[in-house]
Amino acid sequence: MTTRIGIDFGTANTVVAGWDHGADRAEPVPLPGLDLEREGADGVRQRVVPSRIAFSATSERRWVGAQVTPRIEDAPATEVFQSTKSAVTGRAVDVPRRLGGRAVTGRQAATRFLGDVMAAAVLAVDTADLEIVATAPVESFDAYRDWLVREVGESAGGARLRVVDEATAAAVGYSARLNPGEVFLVFDFGAGTLDTSVVKVMDPANAAAGAAVRTIAKAGLDLGGDHIDALLAEHAAARAGIPLGDTAGYNRLFRALLRSAEQAKIALTVRDSAVIEADGHRTELTRAEFDALLRDRDVLGRVSRALRRTLDGAAAKGYPADAIAKVFLVGGTSLIPAVQDALRLQFPPDALHLDRPLEAVAAGAASIAGGYELSDHIQHDYAIRHVDAATGAYEFETLVEAGTEYPTSEPVKMLTIKAIRDGQRRLGIAVYELAHASQREGGADLEIVFDADGGARTSAVTAQRLQERSRLWLNEDSPTFLEADPPAEAGAPRFRLDFRVDAQKRLTVSAFDLHRNTLVLDRQPVVRLS
Repeated sequence: MTTRIGIDFGTANTVVAGWDHGADRAEPVPLPGLDLEREGADGVRQRVVPSRIAFSATSERRWVGAQVTPRIEDAPATEVFQSTKSAVTGRAVDVPRRLGGRAVTGRQAATRFLGDVMAAAVLAVDTADLEIVATAPVESFDAYRDWLVREVGESAGGARLRVVDEATAAAVGYSARLNPGEVFLVFDFGAGTLDTSVVKVMDPANAAAGAAVRTIAKAGLDLGGDHIDALLAEHAAARAGIPLGDTAGYNRLFRALLRSAEQAKIALTVRDSAVIEADGHRTELTRAEFDALLRDRDVLGRVSRALRRTLDGAAAKGYPADAIAKVFLVGGTSLIPAVQDALRLQFPPDALHLDRPLEAVAAGAASIAGGYELSDHIQHDYAIRHVDAATGAYEFETLVEAGTEYPTSEPVKMLTIKAIRDGQRRLGIAVYELAHASQREGGADLEIVFDADGGARTSAVTAQRLQERSRLWLNEDSPTFLEADPPAEAGAPRFRLDFRVDAQKRLTVSAFDLHRNTLVLDRQPVVRLS
């Protein structure tokens, strides 16, 4: 059985989720040593990998995620990279940093970080048949997808890599169902930025590969959890009366206060008070004082104005606020109660979905890998394989087309199958999913082949190899599911098959034995579609 996982690379936290076939839901994938638990909404613990990587300036050693402890961060000749996602999306100037005799850019750090997380996830699930669904921002989907496929994808080993947009993954992670033409809002408030986007669900026939939505209106701010941490640290320093005379000493203390402020901010999302302390300086902060600080420093005002700009932009294009079906909260900073209160002033309570802000995108990616989508449409083409009697070559015949609405009351395909030899008892079909566009676009007509002596050469990729790469055999473990009793005769029609798609997005088959005039299968599930 194919193992399917979703990966969401966030500015502050990266989340890996796996699809649990038995439970029919996405669950976090533990990555011991790299991840840690954070409190989510209503006290729910969520597993995250801090999006941080540290490099040694004197060796090839590096530390990833939770391995980047304060001790590592303060160690000499060590450089810590965080918030590197902005270097990939182009939101920040990517200035190289010197590490001994080499320079490392933020994009390179991001590639190494996500590659290490992906490699750890591959080892954690330990399977020979793995599909990874990674997410990309809607507004920079193409460039970001190319980075994932071409620069990070090699860390996936032999796994298949698919890319979907973050907005769609967030909605699916919240178990939403929306129809083509409907609009929803993603409120993504992370560590580095706030992005508010009104997006429209596209008809699958017109959607770009991997991107099931189109942005209608968007507003962003360079404001996030890191900025709030700094405000809290400044507040604590002022309350403690820390003198400014010793600049170097103040800066060292302030850095320690920043770490404590981040933990206090997280605690204040679920508790009424928290403490910020460092080097003997201790400041207690209540939830009311925290809310007042956010108001006084115009954090909540800036959030509300950004949201208003997005809603006004959508309204100008014919999508007023009351046409927005659902609002999905994403990112750790959206856990702050005062931020959620600002959204409740704009939308009715039942429109807000806010119980999974840290894991919704990764869980949605894993769910999409498991067969769930934003709308009730099949997202990819599916075909059956048979052998051409004249040439002996494989041919593929479309079984279910992308864009097909499900469940289907009438058969999507009817066909008759025959035995290929006398006395054949087991008959069946091979069902294939056609390749995702990201795989086709990431392919090449040349590959490097290494020999036993360590040499290398290039080799042309044959048309047959390209065809093999472009199709995924879904029922390879059980291609024969029909038993002919008595045995079938070669070339004689034996079973008539009717195919449908059920409400769980499974391809089902009804089989009629033409020799015995008997229905032997009635809407039996064959494979899950995606």
